[in-house]
Amino acid sequence: MDVHLTINRDGELFLGYNQIRLLKQVLKDGSIHAAAMNLKMSYQHAWHLIDKLNRLSPIPVVVRQKGGKDGGGCSISPYGKKLIQMYEKKEFDLLGILEQSNSEFDCCFF
Repeated sequence: MDVHLTINRDGELFLGYNQIRLLKQVLKDGSIHAAAMNLKMSYQHAWHLIDKLNRLSPIPVVVRQKGGKDGGGCSISPYGKKLIQMYEKKEFDLLGILEQSNSEFDCCFF
């Protein structure tokens, strides 16, 4: 069984499975471009997801560094790292509840 949460803010998708995958890959690669390539997603789509996430967030999630001698890149803010951690915990908790309910009850509560 798979569980994927979606969190909306102001009527728009704020955080979901694709955003979390992308954030985790950016954390690993240090670049939106590299993360998009590794996830087989267009850079334009990845940039749109990050831009929307930052726009809807009260605190920046992804922080960009301008290019220069060492090139540009980006990093996940401490707030962004906390979002990843909390999102994954909530998915894990929900999966446990659903698996428990399937074994204890004959019906689904949704």
